[in-house]
Amino acid sequence: MPDCLMRHPHFRLGFTFGKIPAKNSSIHRDDKGACLTPERFHTHSVGPDEAALRAAFFQCSALMQQRNSTTMGLAVHNKSNLDGVVRTVFGDSVVKVLDRDNKQDLKGITIHLLTEKIQLRKLEGPVVAAFVDPRKLDKIVSSAGVTDIVFVPWAAEELPIYLAAHPLSLEIFRTPPLDEPGPAVV
Repeated sequence: MPDCLMRHPHFRLGFTFGKIPAKNSSIHRDDKGACLTPERFHTHSVGPDEAALRAAFFQCSALMQQRNSTTMGLAVHNKSNLDGVVRTVFGDSVVKVLDRDNKQDLKGITIHLLTEKIQLRKLEGPVVAAFVDPRKLDKIVSSAGVTDIVFVPWAAEELPIYLAAHPLSLEIFRTPPLDEPGPAVV
């Protein structure tokens, strides 16, 4: 089991990406407090960016902790998208179970797989939308009760499309430009 999945509050989460705002003006709740419009977050990244996907997962973990939730979703276009960077970040054993059962239970935490064809009526928790076309995002993440969506774009043109639809989305991670010098190797 990869270390990153063990950082959920039930695993004594010790790392978050800073303070998560208590209120986001894009969120709407009904008179009973149920979430009608999920809060939105995004990474500023392109392609199979392992660090961006890991940041999105950590953000979901922090949101689960903040909202006392034990459920999250992993949205991908289809099951073939579980290979590559998703498998690297979430781990081979987790991806195998998600591919087979569309759900993985990990010591009190449940990860549900969401695709265009795999839908849930209700998912009370955050969703990592990993490399999903932003024009199909609302179709894939259509479960009632979703509290937050963390969008990780694949192509450079996807982030502007997503931000046009969700201008109040908060950036949680930015990949350094390629021309920016990295840390010195000693």
